[in-house]
Amino acid sequence: MHRRSVLQLLLSSGLGLGLTACGGGSDESAQGRTMAVLKTQADAAVASGLVGLVLGQVSSRSSSVAVAGKRRLGHGTQVDTQDRFAIGSNTKAMTCAAIVALAERGGPALLLTVMEVFTEWAGEIHPAYAQVTLADLLHHRGGVPAFNGGGPEEDAFIAAVDADARPLPDTMTGRRIYFARWLLAQPPVDGIVPGRDFHYSNAGYVLAAAIVEARTGKAFETVFDDELVHPLALRGAWRSPVPDPSDLLWGHEGAAGALTVVEATEEALATKDWLDIIAPAGNWACTGAAYAEWLRWHVRALRGEHTPLPQAYVNDLRAAADGRYVWGWQAVATPRRMLLTHTGHEPGFMAEVVVDRTGEFAVFGLSNTGSVAEDGSSWVLGRIDQALAEVLRQQSMAP
Repeated sequence: MHRRSVLQLLLSSGLGLGLTACGGGSDESAQGRTMAVLKTQADAAVASGLVGLVLGQVSSRSSSVAVAGKRRLGHGTQVDTQDRFAIGSNTKAMTCAAIVALAERGGPALLLTVMEVFTEWAGEIHPAYAQVTLADLLHHRGGVPAFNGGGPEEDAFIAAVDADARPLPDTMTGRRIYFARWLLAQPPVDGIVPGRDFHYSNAGYVLAAAIVEARTGKAFETVFDDELVHPLALRGAWRSPVPDPSDLLWGHEGAAGALTVVEATEEALATKDWLDIIAPAGNWACTGAAYAEWLRWHVRALRGEHTPLPQAYVNDLRAAADGRYVWGWQAVATPRRMLLTHTGHEPGFMAEVVVDRTGEFAVFGLSNTGSVAEDGSSWVLGRIDQALAEVLRQQSMAP
């Protein structure tokens, strides 16, 4: 997760000191002003190098979303409001909300340990993971390797799969259990104490999904629909990180001015079945309007309104201390505000979201442009940062 974000611009512009978030006048006129600002900033961000962009601002009363740019470099088709953008690791909050909701209805307890779940092969589990719980995994305190893309752990796992002479599982659920069994036999990350220390890991979310599947007998995707999609009327779909030729919206990766279209490679196609198991950590895709509605549930819940979001999830977000990672969100304090933030990166796509914890506003940006430097910085996030900060700045100045 990339910590540098719009927060720096919020602080430098003074917006952390007391943003009013909306001006006076009628709701209709205020929303019209917001739409104009969002569109201007989306167009400016595309002009500065992004291929396509969705910008949104959300309050308890309304949501405004603007789109700009192209679906694919070299093609003339413009981004449409119905295009689904991959939100990457911003999926994690959705996964957490679904699992917490399930626990509240009597599903797998959040304090259930991996040893208690995977009893058939508990003797293979590395003893350091003995007390790691479902909640630990969702808070990135499981101590398991990251599987965030390009690390040696990915190569080690694929090598183990290739060397396995036994029949391999042919379902998503089966592959997650296979992965969980392999992963929990590996030593924890050097210098990390499982159950105590923070270590960001997509693999932890795969383990969490495997726990849910083992205890419910249902595919995680079915649980996700039952506990989150239907109650909140979410609109979206799981999207493989391996592009499909039928895709309308294409991702782009690279340095500013040197972007290339992300297309399926032979290697990616050969390992697609295993890449897809990471869905709970970052493979959801949705329109800007749909993501705005997801955030609007949060704004309303944080203001104290009754929503379908699980109460324990909301309570923990309200209580999160500065710097704490809770249920797919990072809590960050500014001089006058506590914000909940997250960023997402899937090959060719990036997402960023900032929610005021009092429920006054939320802003977000989704792009079909991705780039992360070796030092963790991202020129794409920088462009989105500038756009969101300017949206909030102009809204704070509205009459």
